[in-house]
Amino acid sequence: MSRRAILALLAATLLLGGASQGSASASPERAEGDAARASIVDGEVGSIASFPWLAYVQYRGPVDKFSCGGTVVAPRLVLTAAHCVLTGTGRVASASNFKVLTGRADLREATPDRVSTVSQVLVFPEFNPTRILNDAALIVLAGPVDVPPLPLATGSDLGLLAAGTPVGIAGWGLTGVSPPRLPAVFRQGESVVQSASFCQRKLLRILPAYNPASQVCVRSSAGLCNGDSGGPAVARRADGSPVQIGVVSLKSAVDCDPRAPQVLTRVDRVSAWVEAWRAAVESGAPAPAVVVPAVEVPPLTRREGELLAGFGLESDFGPRFTRARLVEGACKRIARERVRCQVLWLTGTYLYRGTITAYTSLPREGSVYNYRYTIRRFGVRCWLSHRHPIRTCGAKVFRK
Repeated sequence: MSRRAILALLAATLLLGGASQGSASASPERAEGDAARASIVDGEVGSIASFPWLAYVQYRGPVDKFSCGGTVVAPRLVLTAAHCVLTGTGRVASASNFKVLTGRADLREATPDRVSTVSQVLVFPEFNPTRILNDAALIVLAGPVDVPPLPLATGSDLGLLAAGTPVGIAGWGLTGVSPPRLPAVFRQGESVVQSASFCQRKLLRILPAYNPASQVCVRSSAGLCNGDSGGPAVARRADGSPVQIGVVSLKSAVDCDPRAPQVLTRVDRVSAWVEAWRAAVESGAPAPAVVVPAVEVPPLTRREGELLAGFGLESDFGPRFTRARLVEGACKRIARERVRCQVLWLTGTYLYRGTITAYTSLPREGSVYNYRYTIRRFGVRCWLSHRHPIRTCGAKVFRK
């Protein structure tokens, strides 16, 4: 496996983001597949009175389905993690496929009046998807919600990032990994900010790119797990008022061990950007420039192309391909992201012959791996008895 593939796999394992869902409906639901993104392990049943700003973010697209946490920061704005608004292709997900639940602790109480549709999805311009730095995004709701917004940390709150600061965490993520356990009511717990040196030392093998300038890590008896991504880490100012100092981003243990440090995006890094969008959305001020993360089409090796072509023919032709008495093929890499194969196989009294091209691409949403082909089917007797069978033998053509 390539270094890039290993890093991508590691990032996918550590991200605390969403959970797979079923078909779309007015109310958010949970399914066992929701284990895909970060919950509060060993926490206690949550109270909406303690976390009135907490939001449940659900995405149901044509391929990807996941859920994350979020924070209401203005009547029409929810702050979450950037990786919670990206599809598997790395593209920004379609706003129309999101729904957001606010003002409820129990997902079973997701009445239509508490579920909002989404008009726009915004990724923090300095988000680095490779190193998972500045992992923050805003979800613009189609209408305002009657939820008190949570104040965000600014440069004047740097003291709250000091080691030993207690913070509250909450989310609908997994409460157990083996077997996966998903709560209907969010869980909450207490964490403690750790020193930069502790975080760098503990995360060295897992996240060598840990950057205290944009990240902070916490550790607690109630750990974050898959499904908690995007949720808030809430501290208290000197006057006792709550303030969000972090956005849940990464976990450092595959088994969600509460003793392992969890990585948050520093909110003071993104609060000015959030305020600019709050002014634009709520007060009609000029909107900041929208920056869309750059996404690179992944390369495709000849061997990967061969495998993809084989899977494609097996999937589309079924026994007409898998039960072939003879299969021949030759593949060639014709571009960085494209492999073309000449194929021929014999099944029963038919000969199948043509080309299949495997490729990677970046559709708006969905898989980046795909294939297309033109395959002609000839009767074997006709093929063997004519000098120019392609011209003289009537062929059935299969295209994708």
